[in-house]
Amino acid sequence: MDETFQGYTYKIKKKMPLKRKLLLAVLILLCILLLLFVAREIYDIGERRSIAGIRDPIQTPADGRTHISSFGFSVNITYEYEYDIEALVVHTRRYFGFTQMSDAISPMDVGLAWGKVAEYNEQIDFGWEHGDRYLKFDVSDPRVYTVFDGGVRYICSHMSNNHLIPADFGISHKIKMIRRGDHIRLKGYLVSVYGTRWGKEFAWESSTSRTDEGNGACEVMYVTDVEFLD
Repeated sequence: MDETFQGYTYKIKKKMPLKRKLLLAVLILLCILLLLFVAREIYDIGERRSIAGIRDPIQTPADGRTHISSFGFSVNITYEYEYDIEALVVHTRRYFGFTQMSDAISPMDVGLAWGKVAEYNEQIDFGWEHGDRYLKFDVSDPRVYTVFDGGVRYICSHMSNNHLIPADFGISHKIKMIRRGDHIRLKGYLVSVYGTRWGKEFAWESSTSRTDEGNGACEVMYVTDVEFLD
């Protein structure tokens, strides 16, 4: 608003009412939460491809443990097996959040394949898709039962969904760079996780077998090294 006094024009700037400021702050917060929700659903970035000759994962008994803190969670991680996996990335999903221990310590699930599953990933459309902390695939293509000795059972033993827990910030950055179609090598440990926050207890157990299926078949991996092979 402009006012004139003795030939001079002054511009008077009105202050925003407190209620309007609070409303604006709430709207900004809602926009941020909406963006985080949308970002949670952004996954499967990259391209579908095949790679032949990828070996089986290497798993050896291990001792040791570590402790991490994240968003108020006090988390004890016990090493069950040392784990070295080279694989083709067939699908990824990012997770954002702090209400669940899994989201607070594991920013990404990565679907991996090796052996003939990785070799035939282009010829056969497995329809890889992540749900909430699980990976599913389609076996309607009849070649599944001619290419793979053992059919679906072979596929289940040559793919895995991996809940990745980064050992430090640098590893976390590399994990978030992983895309569908990458040929990667991860080193670390299959782990048991026990956490507490505000008096509540949380537990997460890794699968230690490549042949199990269904609930509990995912690998919970504490990652100490990420290598992009090509």
